[in-house]
Amino acid sequence: MARLRIPATTPNLAQRAAELRALGLEGASVAIDSGRELRYLFPVAPSDVGRTYRCMLRVLPGRRPPEAYVLDPNPITLANGSRPPHIYAQACPSVMLCLWWPPQREWMPQMRLGDTYVPWTCEWLWYFEYWLATGEWIGGGQHPPHPDRSRATLAAGPRKGYQAT
Repeated sequence: MARLRIPATTPNLAQRAAELRALGLEGASVAIDSGRELRYLFPVAPSDVGRTYRCMLRVLPGRRPPEAYVLDPNPITLANGSRPPHIYAQACPSVMLCLWWPPQREWMPQMRLGDTYVPWTCEWLWYFEYWLATGEWIGGGQHPPHPDRSRATLAAGPRKGYQAT
């Protein structure tokens, strides 16, 4: 197994943008909003037989972990309103993925997004499609308990800036 190359310092948003552009994913785009946040929109097809999802990484300056979203199609809608494993409870039309367990320090701010968040998003979607087909989550992992929220609350709500277009 190849080792991840981990830089000594945390990349800034411009460096993150250059890294993501260098991935060369067809249909992907990078935007930086006034130096306050980076948004990387990218399509993902987790397998040759799976559908294509529109995803977004939201990256803030500094050491805060990025956020990975599935914008379209909505996994909760695809699951007929059931809550898929390893998502964060929130009130917005997109779904924020839980890709790693913070107590295990599986991600550090110095890590490249092209080695972590982008492939982890694709991997999550592969496990999600398997879960849709079989009802079994084989992706492993842990997730903290979430507040008891209704499916309507999870699937509702727009939060500005995170709507699928």
